[in-house]
Amino acid sequence: MDLEIIGHRGFSLIAPENTLVALNAALEQGANSLEFDVQVSADGIPVMFHDEFLNRITGTSGKVSEKTVAELKALDAGSWFGEQFAGERIPILEDAIATFKNVNDFLYFDIKPYHQWSENEIKYLGEFLIRNNLLQSSIITSFNENFLNQIRRYYWEIKIGYFLIDFNRFEEQLQKAITQENAILSINYPVVLKHPEIVTQSQNQGVDIVVWTVDDINDFNTLVNLGVKRMITNSLIRS
Repeated sequence: MDLEIIGHRGFSLIAPENTLVALNAALEQGANSLEFDVQVSADGIPVMFHDEFLNRITGTSGKVSEKTVAELKALDAGSWFGEQFAGERIPILEDAIATFKNVNDFLYFDIKPYHQWSENEIKYLGEFLIRNNLLQSSIITSFNENFLNQIRRYYWEIKIGYFLIDFNRFEEQLQKAITQENAILSINYPVVLKHPEIVTQSQNQGVDIVVWTVDDINDFNTLVNLGVKRMITNSLIRS
């Protein structure tokens, strides 16, 4: 497999994270794949937003989960990053369909753990992927492993990703990925630098790894030399 460059929340070095302009900028600059954060609005619609609270990005109070889509779309998600992005909106998944269709490799959905998804919300996401022919190109990751179990229960063919931020949990998380099949490990990259055996041990078990978030070119090159093929980055998309 060739090196896969994955734009973290889009190309978040040059555009406001998790917005359409950031996602499109990543693709325009040569990213193979996109990573973005997803959570659910008060009316059960998946939206792209990282934080549980709205204040850092929009300057308004409250949680994403407490606002309807209409209320979220009235907010400015771009001005915090730069005046030229004033009026950029919080996207729902449907807003990004045209962008998703232009992705060469994969879409990485990072489902935030702030909310326990209902059965209807799970089915909304799955049916969105089916309707837009995105099942095979989507990878669902989450720190909420109950969510991963839910999505796999309804949509066994969707690839899922288990997070690893502590080497002490490597064997446990690797075993989950092996047992579930069609699964990857999504790893905080300094863990791999300290324990490079992760790469070969995972590959030998048929489990691929993706590392995040690599913004140092020397670390990037070291990881490539270790055999890592999938890199999430804020800033090295042009590398």
